[in-house]
Amino acid sequence: MELMVERLWPGATPEAVREVTDQLQTSCQQLAADGIPVRYLGATYIPADESLSCRFDGTAQAVRAAHQLAGVPFDRLLVIHEMSADHDTSTQEQQP
Repeated sequence: MELMVERLWPGATPEAVREVTDQLQTSCQQLAADGIPVRYLGATYIPADESLSCRFDGTAQAVRAAHQLAGVPFDRLLVIHEMSADHDTSTQEQQP
């Protein structure tokens, strides 16, 4: 399941965002090595909104564990469905 974690982050800098995303990637790798299937997929930093959204593949519990291990707080955890410009899919919404 693909999930997005949103964080409002007033005063964030690109350097701080890079550090946090590196920490999250590392924590996902550590959990995966321990047999917990979770993968960091990437992030979107929006300076004008002072927000950071990170994408993951795994369960909500595993994504929460990755954030706890990294010491990174977040505001929302949402199920997402990525769609490319040339491929339209329809899916039912799920709750994490």
